[in-house]
Amino acid sequence: MSPRAPALPPDQRRAVIVTAALGILRVKGPSATTREIADAAGIAEGTLFRAFATKEDLIGAALEQAFEPTPLIEALAAIEPDQLLRERLVAAVTIIQTRYLEVFELLHAMGLVHPPDHDRRSHDTHKHDRGSGWQQQVIDQLVALVAPDAEQLRVPPAQLIEVVRLLTFAGSHPILTRGSVLAPDIIVDVLLDGTRKAR
Repeated sequence: MSPRAPALPPDQRRAVIVTAALGILRVKGPSATTREIADAAGIAEGTLFRAFATKEDLIGAALEQAFEPTPLIEALAAIEPDQLLRERLVAAVTIIQTRYLEVFELLHAMGLVHPPDHDRRSHDTHKHDRGSGWQQQVIDQLVALVAPDAEQLRVPPAQLIEVVRLLTFAGSHPILTRGSVLAPDIIVDVLLDGTRKAR
């Protein structure tokens, strides 16, 4: 059994439990027990149930955190803009691919074919409104990363980013890649060599 964690405020305790739950759920899926999650969080099982009324409530909170887009948006915003185009794109693809791999792993373990309803409803709300929603915010961030070097490209930055997103998704999917994930630098080199003007 893991050493017991120190006393924390309720919100922080919930956050610790949710993070521990995600680690267990990615491996064991819904068969994970609250005892296993409590041990991973370094707390007693009774403490877990003081934070979450049921196992289902905990799983729901864990899934909500897993599909929360804020960390993705913040990581993309932190990419150093003074890097060369290739380095900026490799950094972006690495961030996006990490998100995809985590999502695919969790969906598979949980026996889900798409993100939970709260995330799917958000997608449905914005799929016809390209000017709003976190998905569009991510696209805008990626286009902004490429825009300073638009003169190097044979396609508009937005078109390059659309292909970057598609190839990163396909190159990260465990079924499509048959377990051999495309490395971010390979994805970027393939796309730039196909879109950058000859020198």
